[in-house]
This record gives sequence, C-alpha cells and structure tokens, in this order.
Amino acid sequence: MSKNPTALYLGIAALGAGGYYMYRAGGDPKAAKEEMRHDATRARLNAPTGDQAEKAGEKAAFETRLNVDEAIDTSRHEAKNNLNRLEKITRDTTAELKSGAEKIEGKVEEKAAEAKGSISGWWGKK
Repeated sequence: MSKNPTALYLGIAALGAGGYYMYRAGGDPKAAKEEMRHDATRARLNAPTGDQAEKAGEKAAFETRLNVDEAIDTSRHEAKNNLNRLEKITRDTTAELKSGAEKIEGKVEEKAAEAKGSISGWWGKK
C-alpha cells in the first residue's frame, strides 16, 4: 500500500459527497446526479474568470503576504521580549548569587578569625 494517503482521503471525500447527494435526493440516483450537476454549474458560474480571477488571486496573495508579515513581526517582537526577560532574570540571579557568596565569604572569614583566636589561646599564644 502507498505511504501517501491522499488517494484514500479523496476516495472517502467522493463517497461522502455521493452519500450526501443520494440522501438529499431520497435515494434516487438520477435526482442525485441532477442536483450534483446543478451545484457544480452554480459553483462554476460564481467562480471568477479572466481579469476577475487575476484580481482575486492578487488580492488573496496580498492578504496572505500581510498575514505572514504580521505573524513574523509578532514572533520577532515576542522573541525580543522573551530575550529581554531572560537577560533581566540572568542579571538578577547573578546579583543574588554574588550577594550570597559575599555573605558566606564574610561568615567564613569571621569563623576563621574566631578559630584562629581560640587555637592561639589554646596553645598559650597571645
């Protein structure tokens, strides 16, 4: 079996459309065929042709380009905001860690001085 399921999906869609028209026609195949032709003709008449089709295509392309540009701009803006937030968090965390390290260093030096004083007194040195 093919790895591409497109044919399967098209077959299912065709069966669904056929079932829809058969249901609408009350099970009469000729009436279903007529209704299908009527809908196809109506769709063909409503579809733009010539210059109208070209203008409709250009309009659709322009709107698509605007949507894509807007999505890109939004993504860039969000990425820039997220990067700014990340930089701020990094700066704040670094400052907190530095402050904590300085406090620990001060306590270590204080305890070292105390220990040195008590060792000196213990050995009889002053």
